[in-house]
Amino acid sequence: MGSGLRAELLRYVSGYSVLGILAFTALVPWFVANFLGWPDNSEGLSAADNVRTFWTLSASIAPVATFAGSYVVTRESYYGSLRRSVVLSGLKQVLISKYLAAAIVGLATVTTGTVLWGVSAAFSLPSGVLGKLLAAESWNQMPGVVLAATMSSLWGCSLGWIIRHYYATTILTLLIPLAVEVPLMASAPEVARWLPSGALAGIASLPFDGLLAPFPALLVSLGWLMAAGLCAVRLLLGKEF
Repeated sequence: MGSGLRAELLRYVSGYSVLGILAFTALVPWFVANFLGWPDNSEGLSAADNVRTFWTLSASIAPVATFAGSYVVTRESYYGSLRRSVVLSGLKQVLISKYLAAAIVGLATVTTGTVLWGVSAAFSLPSGVLGKLLAAESWNQMPGVVLAATMSSLWGCSLGWIIRHYYATTILTLLIPLAVEVPLMASAPEVARWLPSGALAGIASLPFDGLLAPFPALLVSLGWLMAAGLCAVRLLLGKEF
């Protein structure tokens, strides 16, 4: 198990693609921030509101974590080495190793992304806000963001197994949440809260009206993860590699 996990993590960080993923962890929050007009409007907000906005935008790293989780599978599928891995190690071993690797990758993605995004945003914040952001009470919001992103990576891993196509999975993991699900949170939260991104937003306690509280949102998200995982396993058991 340990050797399989090490191999998955080594495979993930090999090459230059991981640098692109790291860049996206900082660029996606800035993209969403510009859409919301922050930090240009930060002067008119209280320090507490600015801190809340920062963590809300940090949660937008979750789609990048979803892509990173799917990349654990689709990278091998793209290069045609997935069959060899399954034949050498067995499907069960490969499945477990990839899901564990996806969880670690998701955790690393959101942690690194929050730091990169935070450092870049610090130069645009009003005086006094940075101290509030680094205060202990500010970090109370981080566990929900980290949990949501880590679950996102597991969701992405299942999507990678189900779709097995690099470009199609990229569209589904990155574009659909940002282009469809996030706008739905603002316009139709009663629908969005039952969708994968809406449930994850509830876990992270994002300030959208109508989202589920963290615990019910966690249950909804676990339901999506179980459904996707079972679907992936069912498809793989009947598939020739």
